[in-house]
Amino acid sequence: MKRRAVLIGLALLVQVALLAAVAAPRLSPRLTGTEYRLMTVPVDPIDPFRGAYVELRLRGVPAFTRREGTVYVPLVRLPGGTYRGSGTRSSKPSGLPFLRCHADGEVRCGIESFFASQSDAKRLERELGRRGAIARVKIDGAGRAALVDLEPR
Repeated sequence: MKRRAVLIGLALLVQVALLAAVAAPRLSPRLTGTEYRLMTVPVDPIDPFRGAYVELRLRGVPAFTRREGTVYVPLVRLPGGTYRGSGTRSSKPSGLPFLRCHADGEVRCGIESFFASQSDAKRLERELGRRGAIARVKIDGAGRAALVDLEPR
């Protein structure tokens, strides 16, 4: 009976460890990241399977690249305390905040979609689309990012 309890405990511990390993890259920026305000241009697509969301194009981050795999986007500070991307690199930039992105022809940093109700997505596009928006993003030391909020510019 005691051995069975130990085996069940170990099985539960392994499952919790696997769940933590899967969730850690997404939680790390939210828990340990520094907040940055990035310049963006919102677009409002509606996908019947994903619902309404605001698709963001980050300023200074190319939509496409010939590079494959992990790419890094250095962030440059602008007047007023906002940031914009500065192209892509194949190695981590030193001394600058950066985003760690994936490239397979298209550059994706994991913060391109802001989910909202259909009416909120339309409202955000209307309010933010003319002048662009500022995405409040938390970025951890490895360049992983989490989108926190959108605000008018």
